[in-house]
Amino acid sequence: MTASPRGSKAAPGGTVVHRVAALVTSVAVFSFVAASWPTPGTSSALAGAPTTLVASTQDSPATPPKTATLAGGTELAEWSDRVWIAAKSGDMAAVEASLKAVPNGTAVTEIERIRSMAIERFAHAAASKDDRTAEVEKATKELAEHLASSDVSKALTAAVKLQTLSDDWKLPLQREDVRKAIQLAEDTDVKAQASGDWLLSQEVLFRLRTLYEDAGDRATFKKYAEALEKVNRRIGLLAQYAPKQLHELRRIQAARLAPTEKFPEWNPAFAEDWKEQVRDITRLMLTAAMKRAATTHISSKGWEPLIEGGIDAVGILATTDALGETFPGLADAAKVRAFTEAVERTKKTLMNLPADKVTANDYSDAITSLQKANIETVDLPEPVLFHEFGDGAVDELASRFEDQYTEIIWPERLRRFQQQIDGDFVGVGILIRHDDKREIVVVNPLEGSPAARGGIKAEDRLVGVNGAPTTGWSLNKAVEQITGPAGEEVTLNIKRTGVECAFDVKLDRERIKIRSVNGWWKKGLDESGAPQWDWYVDPAAGIGYVRLTGFSEESYADFRAAITQMKAERQLNGLILDLRHNPGGLLNSAVDFTNAFVPSGTVVSGEDRNGREVFNLQAQPRRADLQDLPLVVLVNQGSASASEIVSGALQVHDAAVILGERSFGKGSVQTVHDISDKSSAAIKLTTQYYILPPAPGEKHGRLVHKKAGAEDWGVNPDLVVKMTPEQIEKSLELRQQSDIIEEWKDEKDRKPRPDPKELLTKNLDPQLETALLILQARALKTIDAAAMAAASGKR
Repeated sequence: MTASPRGSKAAPGGTVVHRVAALVTSVAVFSFVAASWPTPGTSSALAGAPTTLVASTQDSPATPPKTATLAGGTELAEWSDRVWIAAKSGDMAAVEASLKAVPNGTAVTEIERIRSMAIERFAHAAASKDDRTAEVEKATKELAEHLASSDVSKALTAAVKLQTLSDDWKLPLQREDVRKAIQLAEDTDVKAQASGDWLLSQEVLFRLRTLYEDAGDRATFKKYAEALEKVNRRIGLLAQYAPKQLHELRRIQAARLAPTEKFPEWNPAFAEDWKEQVRDITRLMLTAAMKRAATTHISSKGWEPLIEGGIDAVGILATTDALGETFPGLADAAKVRAFTEAVERTKKTLMNLPADKVTANDYSDAITSLQKANIETVDLPEPVLFHEFGDGAVDELASRFEDQYTEIIWPERLRRFQQQIDGDFVGVGILIRHDDKREIVVVNPLEGSPAARGGIKAEDRLVGVNGAPTTGWSLNKAVEQITGPAGEEVTLNIKRTGVECAFDVKLDRERIKIRSVNGWWKKGLDESGAPQWDWYVDPAAGIGYVRLTGFSEESYADFRAAITQMKAERQLNGLILDLRHNPGGLLNSAVDFTNAFVPSGTVVSGEDRNGREVFNLQAQPRRADLQDLPLVVLVNQGSASASEIVSGALQVHDAAVILGERSFGKGSVQTVHDISDKSSAAIKLTTQYYILPPAPGEKHGRLVHKKAGAEDWGVNPDLVVKMTPEQIEKSLELRQQSDIIEEWKDEKDRKPRPDPKELLTKNLDPQLETALLILQARALKTIDAAAMAAASGKR
């Protein structure tokens, strides 16, 4: 364990999704039917961030606690206060010293239990240190083996793991074996791009970028990031307009990774999906998006980056050879040459202008020039041209200003996006995907949903909806057909492995509740399918546990209901609020949570591109009924946006101990603007930064957003407790399995669920274990006082 004073800089945390993905081999993308995780984007919401994480191990003294011989009562109360004050001030050394000397008192059983748990925590810390050493040795050996066999992917994975296990992410980059892996990767990338193997190039560049992210070499990171962006752009074009070619690249990739496995044949039913993606996109729609971005974006300096990004994207479109399978003009080398020359002339005209002098007229000239050249040469459908120009423009904002949250919501996506903003999902509650035969497959029914209650199972094939066959349907069309008004019936035709004939399942559509407030142990489900939670992680000490996965309209009300239930069961002496892996959500929800523990002062404020304060949200005294409740908030690199508002504001107001690792650093606010023409569309645009309240002695609050080149961002915990990649992986897996009740299966067929207590007893979650010990120490003062009062009453 190490300590980080409030407001100080923590060790590099990195972008969570990048680092985790660099340590795994595959990512699956699915489509939600009638229930999608909320990603708010209106002016009252903050968009989320990736939620998985990885970090280094903890390094802590292994000396077990010693039994103190102090008297009880006052001595124990003073000891309890010392632990709490030390935790709030970020003094881990003082916390550890106190936990090694728990005084005697009247509540003998509870005191001995705390002593035993403290001994176990320090033993776990020693084991973690040994585990880290062993993992470093293992990763070093793996790196050498993969370099010897020229397996670039596995070599880079081992290098990323070595870096993740290091306290200083710069040091592994100086190792000779890591440098060899980087050189091998660069050579491989050159060959991959030359041969058009964009998936291999993507894999290599992704891991190279991960190695240099937050490692101090900004120039090298930017080089790999920009190269990866261009490759991703080409892969996106293949996915949308040349799926047959992408299928072939996937076959090559599969042969490289699993040469003995059979790869499915190409299904031509995918070939026409692009038409749905670009339907109803117009120049007027594109122009409205560009104008809004040029004048409102938080970091953009006007029209120049948007026009350049749009022109570059059109150039990539024209030079992606595989698109000739869909657009005949791109299969004609002479026409492609003529078009690319026109694209280059258009960009040269832009580059000859001072950036601050570029105007809307220059945009109009550029898009008109591209339209004219297109008609005269490759003759692409104009909606394709507008779509790629627009996406390229906002990609340029991401490249220059590291804004991953601005996006154009084209007509085809708008309905689902609006559902996410409103949190209003009406349907049957299933998650679906396409398999390689383009059949629509149920990933799983959502807990408590009509689908789950109706017996829909994971891996069921959806072969019909209301009598219409789903053959050739896109996932979007399936969503449109399955969803509808609440209370109306929909009939799903299901084909199931082991059942000879397809059968119908009639379900009534309902509003699907996305539950974000979770407890310690899911005891079961009530008749409506709602989970029934045990909220106490430690019932004997009265320590509650709430794991919040998002901030929706209903989150705070559900949290209050959980608090009420806890207090009805026994006295609540402390609470762990787990915000790890929480990507954020609604701003007003974050304010509600904070206000419950903070009676007055600023919760959060917002500033526009000119540094002008545009809002300042204050706590209301009458709403702070939990201000005296001891609170520990867990955060990590997956805690973003609204999670950072809550943890950061609680920290500034001294209302909680913040424990874990530095948060993600997503402190921007997105607003949604209409750009509709003949169909509805919108642009989600980063227009503000939120600012935490100023700490005592400060005039201006802290910006948690991670800007390009920043060394300080996010919420820095009071107490830094790290986890190894293995601990993270195993703890996430255990928690997931513990929470899933397979209601779609007969009870006799359900898998036994693991006990979440194993997170503590098996050293899988040192962050949770440390938080619990601190709150147990705090509660011991109250428990011992009650024991003394009871003993006095007997006398």
